[in-house]
Amino acid sequence: MGDMIKGKAWKFGDNVDGDSDFFPFKYFMQQQSGVPTSELAEHVLENLNPDFGKKAQKGDFIVAGKNFGCGKAHSGYKELIFLGIGGVIADSVAGGFIKGCVNEAIPVLVSDGIMGKISQDDKLEVDFKAAIIKNLTTNETIQAEPAIKPNHPLYDIFEAGGYVAYLKKKVEESKKKGG
Repeated sequence: MGDMIKGKAWKFGDNVDGDSDFFPFKYFMQQQSGVPTSELAEHVLENLNPDFGKKAQKGDFIVAGKNFGCGKAHSGYKELIFLGIGGVIADSVAGGFIKGCVNEAIPVLVSDGIMGKISQDDKLEVDFKAAIIKNLTTNETIQAEPAIKPNHPLYDIFEAGGYVAYLKKKVEESKKKGG
């Protein structure tokens, strides 16, 4: 997780709803009925930017304002992973959205005022472990904070690579201890 990730910024505003804005409901039912993630990924955040799911590249970043992922954030994570999104950088992020990101090992940084420091399509280089954002377009370095810090109860899940990886690790540890 200490490696630098390079990609471009995709900007979104304040109060992006983790449900209706993030993944339009008309696709949620398809997601639940087993339509492949590859077909659904192009619809992530399409109500706010119709190009995002169609044109986002591996390593690109979601850059957002305050309260990103508010509401019931319960879908779209697998589609972000399919797109190869490098992570989320926001002024602030809703707790439910953070939990979903932890479960899927999607890194999240918070930095108050980030919307004024990064423009749409800026090229970024981000070290999520050190919480350092280099805006390669403006040559500015921004110190951020990880949304999940080492003392956070969910940190071990994130550090393990997500919830499934964490459970596998725990099962293996239990087997080694003879449990």
